[in-house]
Amino acid sequence: MEIVPPSVAFPAPAGGEMISEGVSLGAVQVPEGGQPIILFVEQQTTGGYPKIANVISADFHSLGQLRPRDEIRFERVEWDTARTLLAKQEKLLASEELMREL
Repeated sequence: MEIVPPSVAFPAPAGGEMISEGVSLGAVQVPEGGQPIILFVEQQTTGGYPKIANVISADFHSLGQLRPRDEIRFERVEWDTARTLLAKQEKLLASEELMREL
């Protein structure tokens, strides 16, 4: 999923290229062209571009609903907040309130 605009510029790493490393679901990677890309369900397993952020797990459902040209905004979330949001979401999804008999 490409994020347009803005472009992000990074200085070239010492030695010319970054070493490939594992990427996580929701990683925001910036390739040479400077257009950030969110790596999602069809992502590669490794990458050698700078990773500037990661979408928190609790927001994956929203990310999966985006259409071309939808706008998104990022905000910094601390680790504890991300874990709390995910736990609340999981609790809601497991609640009996959401279950119906067929």
